[in-house]
Amino acid sequence: MHHDFFEGVEQVEATLLGKKVKLPVFYRSARSMTAVFPATLPALKRLVPDPRYAPAQVVPGIGALHLTAFEYYDTDIEPYNEFAIGVLLNDPQILPLPGYNLLRQLVRNAFHTYIHHLPVTTELALRGGIDIYNYPKFLAGIDFSDSESELTCRLSESGEHILTLRGQKVDASRSGIMKYFCHLYQFKQPQGAEFKVNALRYAMVPGWGKASLELGESHPVARELRKALLTTQPFLYFYMPEIQCILYGPENLSLPLLARLLRENMGIPLEELASR
Repeated sequence: MHHDFFEGVEQVEATLLGKKVKLPVFYRSARSMTAVFPATLPALKRLVPDPRYAPAQVVPGIGALHLTAFEYYDTDIEPYNEFAIGVLLNDPQILPLPGYNLLRQLVRNAFHTYIHHLPVTTELALRGGIDIYNYPKFLAGIDFSDSESELTCRLSESGEHILTLRGQKVDASRSGIMKYFCHLYQFKQPQGAEFKVNALRYAMVPGWGKASLELGESHPVARELRKALLTTQPFLYFYMPEIQCILYGPENLSLPLLARLLRENMGIPLEELASR
């Protein structure tokens, strides 16, 4: 185990919903699975809020949408579950050639994604994500179940089925550090946060036959995915039964965000700070 993953990362105390938390947020024990699906480029462009966010292309005209289920056991904001629906973007430091940009991200284990939906299971995770980063969160049911060979995650809202993601428990013999550069949108300008993952055990395999997606009938998110995806069979699958994570950021401390953080976490109005 990488015991030094959190070493050297200084945290500060903050207050969320009257509870003391720490930032950056440490996730000391968790697991996840990710399935990556092909989607049409026009559909993905409609999901991103700013033309500076360029969806990466697998082949010309076809991009990638990922679904990631997280089960967080031990964190600085208490245990909770989370489900990310995101559009994979071009890495701005790599030539934006179809196939090439994504391949280089895979080689580097450093991925750029626009987070389109991020449902969570607790109010603390909801408010922290929205108020500090403007993550597109909502409260949902995110229920994991295990069989000997398969992990299943069912996503719902107020009892209405959104989707069910299933993945095989393939041999997770690899380990390594991965970086996810999460692109967001706050106060009508780009916002970002780095999510660093210490994958103590993981596997990355072709998705066909290893993972599957079942979409709900009428929930708006299910209908949106049905319109965007070319198939419910993923072309890439990540199984990570043992991970640790750090959520950094936010990257852009705009004046409204700075004022909110000072007021709510330190009790200092911005005008008082300016007068000192």
